[in-house]
Amino acid sequence: MSKRVGLLLAGAFAFFYVLNYLMPLAFGDDCLYVFIWQGQPMFVPLAEDAVKITSLKDLVTSQISFYLTWSGRVINNTLSQLFVWAGKDVFNIFNTFACVILVLEMYWCANKGKITFKLNLSRLALLYMFIWIFSPGFPSVFLWLVGACHYLWPAVLLTVFLIPYINKYYCFENTIADNCWFNLIVFIFGILAGCTNENSVCWIILLLLIFIYSNKNSPAMEGWMHAGFCGLVLGYAVLMFSPGNVVRLRSTHEAGWFGVEKILENLHVLAIVFLFQFLLWYFCLRSLRKFYKVLHVLTLTEAEKKELHKEFVLIKALCVSAMGMSLVMLFSPEFHLRSAFFGTVQLIIVAGMIIRIQQEYGIPLLSQNAKKILTCVGIIYFVVSAGFTLQHLYAHRDYYEKVLEHVAEIKKNGKATQIVLQVEPSPVISKAVDVLSGYHTFDMNLSEDEYAWTNVAFARYYGIKGVRVLDNSKCQPCLKNN
Repeated sequence: MSKRVGLLLAGAFAFFYVLNYLMPLAFGDDCLYVFIWQGQPMFVPLAEDAVKITSLKDLVTSQISFYLTWSGRVINNTLSQLFVWAGKDVFNIFNTFACVILVLEMYWCANKGKITFKLNLSRLALLYMFIWIFSPGFPSVFLWLVGACHYLWPAVLLTVFLIPYINKYYCFENTIADNCWFNLIVFIFGILAGCTNENSVCWIILLLLIFIYSNKNSPAMEGWMHAGFCGLVLGYAVLMFSPGNVVRLRSTHEAGWFGVEKILENLHVLAIVFLFQFLLWYFCLRSLRKFYKVLHVLTLTEAEKKELHKEFVLIKALCVSAMGMSLVMLFSPEFHLRSAFFGTVQLIIVAGMIIRIQQEYGIPLLSQNAKKILTCVGIIYFVVSAGFTLQHLYAHRDYYEKVLEHVAEIKKNGKATQIVLQVEPSPVISKAVDVLSGYHTFDMNLSEDEYAWTNVAFARYYGIKGVRVLDNSKCQPCLKNN
């Protein structure tokens, strides 16, 4: 690894760590996940007799309850409760590693599945920029504790699971591993990856099924390929057929899952997702079109033509998969921007492949002047958006710490169980700041209703009677007898 690449990785690690450090615990989900799951819906206020997780036994008990009554996302929920129990400081370190590892995994996928630390500086830097610019709902994927455990960490698992398959795709005649231990490891990774996300995993299963079936009679097929695929299907079955998913499916069906209003609402979110990804789609499709034109005038050997055909088939497959992951969410009970994250990861991998291809074959996608202009624009965009994002995060952390100061004050006075804490609203996000941050802001606030589920979760977490937000006409936080 060169010094410049090492500096880039160290700088990226430091930047992501600062972002994670400044992001406070969310008032609702993060506080809720520290308790043993009681089997009630997520948005119902926590019961007074809720018990905090204090041991691995409690964690297992909570996960069983989760699986039976709310969600089959075993890995996501376990990570969420484990990190909330361990504390935000521990999460900040591990989550920062996850951010950096994901970018490395995307690089390796784009590099024909070859795991190497001889990294191309410009390609690696571009992957970081693409993650920063094109990820819908960036804070809820990379910074929010429960959100990261449900989207970032599953993406890390799914991407590392794909690496040996991509490597095998490019070097099919080569033996990657021929031992039972590797088969077992890939099988276990398949199970872990399979029970992470209802939407993303089914598309990966489809891609692998086509790949394995089309080569079923080849003597180059290896045991780990079948083992990993079976593990992925098994993990997905554990996820999809969990009793908790059945309960949620019934409740969403009763609420009008396929209603016109819900589809229109999801269509609005889908439009925002494609707006985020527009430049990425434009770059990928335009580059492919240019490749097809240029390749007709290049003198290529049969081996090179065969290799490029492989490249384009995989790129098309990943593009279809990325598009499908977003389109299918139209019929989802809930469609948040963060739900499109893994499709974005696949699209970034495609962009990485295209950049590598143009470097290997010397195909100029952009003129030197255009590269210089885009580099300058990219640097300016990053500096401005990062500056406003950090400013926004700092303001929210400062607000959160002031709320905690009031919590500590009433506890010190022995009034924690006697009075309801009243606080001023969190900082208002202006449209200008939202745009200048690159839409990296987030809305985090308590309710004026002390019985709202977020307020109750916060109060139970910090051991106070209750909390409510003052109306905007009030200007100073205060304590009030209740």
